[in-house]
Amino acid sequence: MKPLPPPLSLIAFLVLAACGSEVSSPDAENSGLKAESTTESSKKDLKTEPPSPSWGKDPGSKVDEAILVRTGNLVRRMAQNSLVAVADVVSLDEVDVFPERTQPVVELLVEEGDRVHAGQVLARLRDQVEQLAFAEAEVRLAEAENENSRAEKDHARNNSLRESAGATGTQLISERELETSRQALVTASTSFAATKVALDRAKFDIEQTVMRAPIAGTVAVREISLGDTANPGNRAFRIVDDSQPKAIFHRPQRELSLLQEGQLLQAESEAIPGRRLKGKIERVSPVVDMESGTFKVTASLNTEDGAIPIGILVKLNLVLDEHPQALMVPKKAILFKGREMFCFVVRDGKAVRTTLSPGFEEPDFLEALADGDPLEVGDAVVLVGADRLKDGDLVEIAQG
Repeated sequence: MKPLPPPLSLIAFLVLAACGSEVSSPDAENSGLKAESTTESSKKDLKTEPPSPSWGKDPGSKVDEAILVRTGNLVRRMAQNSLVAVADVVSLDEVDVFPERTQPVVELLVEEGDRVHAGQVLARLRDQVEQLAFAEAEVRLAEAENENSRAEKDHARNNSLRESAGATGTQLISERELETSRQALVTASTSFAATKVALDRAKFDIEQTVMRAPIAGTVAVREISLGDTANPGNRAFRIVDDSQPKAIFHRPQRELSLLQEGQLLQAESEAIPGRRLKGKIERVSPVVDMESGTFKVTASLNTEDGAIPIGILVKLNLVLDEHPQALMVPKKAILFKGREMFCFVVRDGKAVRTTLSPGFEEPDFLEALADGDPLEVGDAVVLVGADRLKDGDLVEIAQG
C-alpha cells in the first residue's frame, strides 16, 4: 500500500518558517544602525576632546601668563616750572652815520666788525675847498682884529682928550669927533665878531668832511668805499652798541602775572653753539596790545663770556618756580584715558595702575604727583608694554 503525501498546508508552513529565519524586521534593522552610529560618535568624541589642563582643576579655566614689559625707576631731583620763548637779540642803540657833505671819499679808516669809540674817525672826505675857506677866514679875522684894536686906541685917546679939556677948560676935541671915533669902534668890534663867526663856520665846514662814530660800538655796516662820492642822502655806516644786548619778545596776556622784573633766564642759539647765555628780565610792559593780545618783555643778556652777535635768534628758558625734591617719572610711562593720566607701577610682580596729577613738566620727565597710593623713589614704572596692561596683570620685567 502506497504512503500518503504530506498535506499541502504543512508544506506551506515549512516554507514560511524558512524565509522568516533569513529576513529581519525593519525595527530590528533600525535599532542596529542606531547602535552602530552611537558607537562611532563616541569614538570620534574621544579623539577630538582636548586633554584636561591639569588634574584637579576645572577643564574650562585658563592659566594666567605674565606679560613681558620694560621698566624704569623713579628718581628724585630738582624740577623747574619754566617758560620757553624765542626772541631776537637787538641793540637799543643803533645809529646810522650819513655824510654831511657831497665830496669824494679820500680816506677810509674802519671796516665792518671793527670796534670803535665815540668820536673816532671813520672816514674823511675831500676838504681842499673848506681848508681854503678856513685860511681866508683866518686872514679876515686878523684884519678885523687890527682894525678893532686901532679903533679902540683912537676912541680911548679921544676920551682922554675930552676929559683933560674939561679939567683945563680948553676944548681939544669936538663932541662930533668923539662920536665919530665911538661909531668907528662899534663898527670895528662888529666886524671883528663877524669874522670870528666866519672862522668858526669855516672850521665847522672842515669838520663836516670828517665822519665820526657818534657812539661806542661795532661797525655793523659799511656802505661807502674809497673814491666814492659821498651823498648826504645815502647811509655810509651803521654803528651798533653790542655791549648791552637785549632780547625782546612778546607773550600772551594770560602770562602777564607770571613775568616780573629781575627774573633770571638762560638763552642759547645755534649761531653760538655750546654757549649758554645768562640774563634777566629788565622790563615788562604793562600794556597789552589789543590786536594781538600780547605784551612786550625786554630782557638783558650778560656778555661776560664774550660778545653776543646782534640780530641772532635765541631760545629763552625762564624759570618761574622750583621744586628741589620732586619725584620725576619718564614721559614714556604715562598713558591717557580721556582726561585721566596714569601709569603702571610694578609691585610684587603685578601691574598696579596709578592715577597721576600733572606737576612741573620737562622735555622727557614729568613731576609725579600720585592720587591715592603714593609713589616712592625706586618704584619701577612700565615704559614699554603698558598699553597691553590692566590693573592687576602679572608682568615679567625684561632683562638687559
